[in-house]
Amino acid sequence: MKKLKAYTSFNHTKTTEELHDRILRDITNLENIKFELNFYKSLLSKSIFKPQEMNLYENLVKFKRELHVLKKANKGLLSELNLHVNQIKKMKIEGVVCDSLCIKKHDDLELKIFSFKTKIFDFKFRLFQYLESVFIN
Repeated sequence: MKKLKAYTSFNHTKTTEELHDRILRDITNLENIKFELNFYKSLLSKSIFKPQEMNLYENLVKFKRELHVLKKANKGLLSELNLHVNQIKKMKIEGVVCDSLCIKKHDDLELKIFSFKTKIFDFKFRLFQYLESVFIN
């Protein structure tokens, strides 16, 4: 799997409105990931695997546990983003410019999202490779 580039912030030059729009886009992306993770959970619970596969149960349990951790992280990130978007929305309404503390919070959240998406991509890559080898033909 190709390694993703490191996170770089360009938020110090963005307006409050641009930051608000960016956060809304991130929320939408995480909501989509939530549905995707639910699908993987459902998929891992189906009887669609080769019955004689070595360590099948153990590997599926491992993926299910990892999936649970990712779903929990996604939920936490969505909560943080919703709180942040409400703060930015309030600033936008009041005509207040995002200060360095606000930008720092935004950068921290974007870094968390970047790291989370990297984990999601890695999980999907490993899951798809494994599933391809254990599906019933």
